[in-house]
Amino acid sequence: MKVIVASFQCESNSRATLHPGKEDFEYFKGEDIFKKLAVKPIFEEAGFEIIPSVYANALPTATVTEDIFFHYERQIIETVEKNPDADGIYIYFHGSMEVDNIGSGELYTLKRIREIVPEKCVIALTLDLHANITDEIGNYADIICGYKTAPHIDQPESQRRAAKALVYALKKGIKPKTYVQRIPMLVKGDTMLTKYEPLKTLEEYSERLEEREDIFGANMFFGHCWIDAPNTSASAVVSAESEEVAEKFAKDLANKLWNTRKEYKFLIEAEEPEECVKRAEEGSEKRIFITDSGDNTTAGAEGDRLEILKLALKIKPSKKWCVAGITSGETVNSLWNAKDGEEVFVGILGEKGVVKSHGEILGWAKEIIGRSLTISFGNVDAVFTELRSAFIEKGNFDKARVDLLSYDVVVVKLGYLFEELKPYADRELFALSDGASCVELKRLGLKRIVRPMFPLEDFEWKA
Repeated sequence: MKVIVASFQCESNSRATLHPGKEDFEYFKGEDIFKKLAVKPIFEEAGFEIIPSVYANALPTATVTEDIFFHYERQIIETVEKNPDADGIYIYFHGSMEVDNIGSGELYTLKRIREIVPEKCVIALTLDLHANITDEIGNYADIICGYKTAPHIDQPESQRRAAKALVYALKKGIKPKTYVQRIPMLVKGDTMLTKYEPLKTLEEYSERLEEREDIFGANMFFGHCWIDAPNTSASAVVSAESEEVAEKFAKDLANKLWNTRKEYKFLIEAEEPEECVKRAEEGSEKRIFITDSGDNTTAGAEGDRLEILKLALKIKPSKKWCVAGITSGETVNSLWNAKDGEEVFVGILGEKGVVKSHGEILGWAKEIIGRSLTISFGNVDAVFTELRSAFIEKGNFDKARVDLLSYDVVVVKLGYLFEELKPYADRELFALSDGASCVELKRLGLKRIVRPMFPLEDFEWKA
C-alpha cells in the first residue's frame, strides 16, 4: 500500500488586512514534514510505503492570496501527479482557509487531487474544530477527523485517529462515505469550551460513535465566524462504511448540538474594554489577565490596536500593568537604537516613555522571528513587536525580557486565555473589544453567510 502525506494550513480571517506571505509559513518538505506530523509511525507499522509531500502552516491571518495558495497547493498536486497509483492520501488541513477569488482552499485542493487519482483512492483528513465545512467536501474526502477539544490540546491525537482510520479502511478494502450536515448556528467560539457542559457530554458521545467498527470519524465543527462566506457555520460530519449510517449519525449529532445553542455563555467576566480596565485596576487578586479579544492574533487579527493600552494610560494606574504585544514594526525599528533607560517619544501614541528592554519574539512554532521593544509609561509597560506575535505562554514574556510575575495586570491579544497562562492568572477578564476578531456577531457585518443563522435570528430547525 502506498500513502501520500501532506499538510497545508492557514486559518483565514476576512476582516483582517495582513495577507500571509511565504515568510509567514512554517515550511518543511519530504521526510522533514514528520518533524511536525504525528502519523508516520502508524503508516510504518501498517507496512505502507509513505510518500511525504510538504508541510506548510501559517499563523491565522487574512485571506490567502492566489499566488501564495498555488505556491503550496501546487507542491501537493505535483506529489500526487508523481504518484497517481497511491492507495491512500492523508492531509492535515485547518478547514477554514479562504482563498481570494477561489473560496475554500481545502475544497479546491481536494477537487484537484480527485482529478488525478482513481476513485478507489481513500482520502483522509484531519481538520480543526473551528473548520467551516463546505457541503461538497464529503464528495472528495472519504474520512474526516476533527479536533475534539477547545482550547485545542488533541492535535496529535486527531492526526493519529485519521491515520488509523485510513489504515483500517485500506486493509479492509472499504471506501467510506462522508456525510456533511450543516447547522445554521455561529455561537461565539470563546464560549464553546469542550471540558465544560454541554460540550463535554456531546464530545464523549462522538467518541463513543467512533468506537463502532463501521464509523471512521464522528465530528462536530463549531465554525469560524470571521470568514464571511457561504460555508461559514457549524456542522456535523460523519464518515462511515455506509452512507445511511453516516447520514443518520451526522443528523443526530447536528440536532444534539443545535439543541444546546442557547446554553453557551462566557464562563469568565466578559465586558466592554473600559469596564475590564476599571475592574482590573480595582480588583484585589494578585494577578489579573485581560484578553483583548477583538485584536486576537491567534484568530487572524493584526494585534496593532491601542485601545486598551490607551485606556490603561488614561487611568494612571497604581498597579503595575503590562500590555503585550502590540504589533508595530515602525516603533521597534525607529527606537531600536535607544538604550535601556533612555526616554523616547512613541509616535503612534503621542506619548513619551522610557525604554525598558530590548528582546525577541516567538513565532507560532516557538522559533525566534523578530525583535521586541518594551517601553514604560509610568506603571504601564507596553511590549511592541516588529511582527505579529501571540503571547500565549510565559516563554513569550521571557524572550521579550519582561518578568511576567512582576505585573499585577497583564493584557494579551487573545480570546480565551491559553492553558499555558492560566497558572499565572488569579482572575480573567474578557474584553469585548472591536477589531478583526470581534466576538460580537452582530458587529461583524456578515453578508455572504446563509440566513437565517442563529443567533442573528431566532428560529426552529431540525436536521
